[in-house]
Amino acid sequence: MSTTPVYKHQSFTAPRHIRLLDVEPALTASAEVRCELREVSLDDDPFPTYFALSYCWEGQIPDSPVFCAGCILNVTKNCLAAITKLRREHDTVTLWIDSVCIDQTNTREKSVQVALMANIYKSAEQVIIWLGEWDDDLRKAVQTVKDITGIQDLATFERLGEAAEDEERRASQMQQALHARARLLTTATQQRSNDVLGALYHRPWFSRMWTIQEVALARGDNIVIYNGPDASDQLSWPSFVLATDALLVSKYPWVDLSSTVKLHKHLMLMINMKRYPSLKEIYQRKPGDLMQDPLVWAIMCDTRGKEATDAKDKVFALYSVLQELGIGTTLPLPDYSKQVEDIYREFTVSCIKHDNLLYVLFDAPSDCRHLRPGLASWVPDWSDPGWRSRSDTDCRIAVTRRRFRAAGSAEVAWKFSVDDRQLHLKGKIVDEIVLCGEPLCCLYYHKKIATEGHRAQDFLSNDTALGDYISDTQGAYTILKSWVGVCSWYDKYPTTGETPGQAFHRTLMQDYPIRDNNERQAFSTWFAFMTSSNPAMIAQYISSPGTVIAFSNLKGFVVTESGRMGTAPARLETGLGGRATAVNLVKPGDRVAVIAGLEMPIVLRPIDIDDGKDPKMVQNSGKRVYQLVTHAYIHGIMYGEAWKDETKGLEDIVLV
Repeated sequence: MSTTPVYKHQSFTAPRHIRLLDVEPALTASAEVRCELREVSLDDDPFPTYFALSYCWEGQIPDSPVFCAGCILNVTKNCLAAITKLRREHDTVTLWIDSVCIDQTNTREKSVQVALMANIYKSAEQVIIWLGEWDDDLRKAVQTVKDITGIQDLATFERLGEAAEDEERRASQMQQALHARARLLTTATQQRSNDVLGALYHRPWFSRMWTIQEVALARGDNIVIYNGPDASDQLSWPSFVLATDALLVSKYPWVDLSSTVKLHKHLMLMINMKRYPSLKEIYQRKPGDLMQDPLVWAIMCDTRGKEATDAKDKVFALYSVLQELGIGTTLPLPDYSKQVEDIYREFTVSCIKHDNLLYVLFDAPSDCRHLRPGLASWVPDWSDPGWRSRSDTDCRIAVTRRRFRAAGSAEVAWKFSVDDRQLHLKGKIVDEIVLCGEPLCCLYYHKKIATEGHRAQDFLSNDTALGDYISDTQGAYTILKSWVGVCSWYDKYPTTGETPGQAFHRTLMQDYPIRDNNERQAFSTWFAFMTSSNPAMIAQYISSPGTVIAFSNLKGFVVTESGRMGTAPARLETGLGGRATAVNLVKPGDRVAVIAGLEMPIVLRPIDIDDGKDPKMVQNSGKRVYQLVTHAYIHGIMYGEAWKDETKGLEDIVLV
């Protein structure tokens, strides 16, 4: 008995060639899918008309067969559903689908084709967003979005205010109408059970890395969320973005709208400002605005929380976006044959070279970074979502933009070794950590941060949540009590001359300005109880200032050789039974360094590269060699107190 052969992709005949998929017509949805792949050149004129599919694999494997050139070509179930929905009854439809048009088994071909993505999505007649089959809940969510905009497409939206006297007034009228409808929905959705939009915004497509470039590179008016040829089964991308903006303003509580759509929208706007310079006149902002002068670091931080099956795609999926923005000139071409550690290092080198900033060092520490030991200490593990993507309220995030100035007004200074494996910085080793307190891990606040935007009362609405809160309260009391005990060592705080209580408060709060006398008084009362021997302290602690926990959560308390207090981020680790704990990143013997161009101090670990020598004395070609551990708040050096004369005592600090 003969069997149908498996389809094998033929090698491309030229570098700038791609494949297009011609899907044969079918009279019924149940008919088997038959198609052909053909090779075309991106330089053809005229270029063939095709639709580019934007979808995600959703953890599926290619086990659904289609017939391609008389052979079996396996695709994922989600891909097959999209092809079936997009094919026509009487005409051939031409598609570009990454998993089909690129030979996924050919590493070299994947590398070349990924570099061409900008051309592919720009040239598409339309980009089709496939979220999966529409069930009743998704249809209701899509209709709700349409109701908010009050339109079916952008052209209708533009006509709403034709009676207005000028463009500015018309735009204002339309915006007010959008916001009013969004507020009505938000007001009517006070319970999670009433949430109608989650069925749309929680679809896996919004969490995936590749979908960012697929939308950003396309022309905005040519993108549609699709489930069929009828208007009722489509939602234009401009309408979707308008509704989402209005929901963001109204603070719709049950969906993290900013992480879902904001990034797609902002990258598309940045790219369009590059493509169409006249847009800059419309979106004029202050000099240095990231919309007009984007940073590689900022874009990477914004995308870091998105998911990718292949860790290498956390970088490669941004290649075409950065090239289109004109800021990826130092990026090497995608190459899937390289190790992920080398890919991340090369990307970080390009980031520093383009931005001329060292902020990327603040994003090197993360919860899972220790699972990639071959990575240079100064290079973030981009496959780890990082703290910044969890929430803006995660206080482990370094404070930038010059609220602090540990290195005074010193300009950034850096260079790389010849092989780009070492990062050389200018700075000073100013102290050494001698004590590390147990880190605080308050699950109640962790959950509150991780689900920011949800209603606060939900966190204590059941016995489990209440039990977590009480357990956290008791555990946090014990840890904070040990931290407070350090204050008894001081008559007054070195460097600043403050009372121990004042220095301790400023340390826990990272010197965040406290303008509320009630908050200041609450801390004083709490501190008095924590330094007393009253047996009712635990009961009193329950009503202690929440800001103490919020700012100190997932941090460890440190004391340096010079007697300075500080806090340093800890990593969150899930142990047996799913119980989360915090683990200190720093340890005694680590050095505190102030680096030119960085607002916060960083903690470094000396490397013993020669057995038998004291790590404090180990040098490499006359320069000290360290691993980057994390940034830290060290009270008394955050405003240049340890920098002073920057012309003296600067070291060439080498990070490996």
